[in-house]
Amino acid sequence: MRHNERPVLLASTMAPNLLSLHPDERPMAVCTDCGAWRILRRNMLWPHRAADGVSRCPGSGQRIVLDLTPAEWLSSLSVACRDAAGRRARRTFSKPEPPAPPPLHRMAA
Repeated sequence: MRHNERPVLLASTMAPNLLSLHPDERPMAVCTDCGAWRILRRNMLWPHRAADGVSRCPGSGQRIVLDLTPAEWLSSLSVACRDAAGRRARRTFSKPEPPAPPPLHRMAA
């Protein structure tokens, strides 16, 4: 498999939710073009098809250097999750429903 001639991506520059570096699993990353999760082999995204199902996705063969340990990745992922949780609303408030009008046949003329 050949790389796609794009510059090498460092794992430390990618968002932690776009990588999976769990200790007991194979490293995976999200394709920057189509968003598909692919296995990293030989520090490259494994080739896959584009949305049309025929042509090769331009993100196939993207070189990614894993310059993070799984422990560093897990800590950055937990920090990102805590940061996102702080931005989410805890409770949604709904407006009270207006009272239903009386039926037309009961309205005074």
